[in-house]
Amino acid sequence: MAHLCKRSITLHKINSVIEKIQVKKRETGIWTFPELIKPAKKQKMGILAKLFEPLQDGKNVGSIKILGCGKVGASKYSDCSLAEFVALLNIPKEERSADWDKTLLPFIRYLSENLVSQDITQETVEQAIKLLSINFSLPNPESIEAKNKELLAKVIKKVWQVDASHDQVDKIYSAIFSASKKANTSARKSWLEKSITRQDIILLVLQNLEYPYPTADQTHSLTLQDKLSGANIGDKHKYALTARTEAIGLRYEKEFASNVWEKFGVDIHLRWQNYQKQNPSKSGLVLWNDLLGILEATGNDWSKEHKDPRLGTRFAEGVFFDMADICTVDFKRGANE
Repeated sequence: MAHLCKRSITLHKINSVIEKIQVKKRETGIWTFPELIKPAKKQKMGILAKLFEPLQDGKNVGSIKILGCGKVGASKYSDCSLAEFVALLNIPKEERSADWDKTLLPFIRYLSENLVSQDITQETVEQAIKLLSINFSLPNPESIEAKNKELLAKVIKKVWQVDASHDQVDKIYSAIFSASKKANTSARKSWLEKSITRQDIILLVLQNLEYPYPTADQTHSLTLQDKLSGANIGDKHKYALTARTEAIGLRYEKEFASNVWEKFGVDIHLRWQNYQKQNPSKSGLVLWNDLLGILEATGNDWSKEHKDPRLGTRFAEGVFFDMADICTVDFKRGANE
């Protein structure tokens, strides 16, 4: 499909029938016939002439469309109103009559007189108008972008259980847009070549999420914060949140079902519970270091089982921090040991 830019024409072929689409936007002002007729700087043809050209060349054209956003008005230099012309084009084909053809005659004359210098004949104009549709009621690109960012924030919250800030959403959106733009450099590329993988998207999110604060309804994050801030290891809080976010992202990428994710948590819980029974007196930083050792061993087992090195230590830590309300760890005792 086409982007909402100043000059963007796509050509679709369906069973050898051509469909030409022009996508336009205006930063200021209103749409009038001159904007559609006059060529831009260093251009030989205007918008309508470019759209009518395949028909002029005798090609099989099924439809011609102009899409965009902005107000439609009349030109100071013409008696023809673009708004009236658009209204006529919006009349369904089955409702068009001889009166419709008669009402179009002034527009045909006007367009023919102005397009003849661009090598478009009156006969082509007459044929093209019957195939033409104009719709400038599309949302403004800025409003589309704002809506996309809103949806992106919702997806991040749903998948990663993180409340991303406005700045973070802006950065992530810009990164994804840039990656999409680089991937879609040619209309001749296959959709597989133009697409961005789930892994690429997750990487872009994690690279720009920076400090992933859990959502307000994630009550276990408070438990986690209490555990880390009570024994001179509060500086690990950011590390814990980041590891947790990365693990959730990997879960999403590999499409682990909830029962698989729960199994990871149970595995850690059982190992840690067994360790605490054997070492009831340990606390503080000693306990923290032993915990990391257990998570490293657990992650190594997972990476071998699933044949994916990414499911190693960091992933196991992330799973643990996501289930911190289940694993009761008392770091507060002996904080200065």
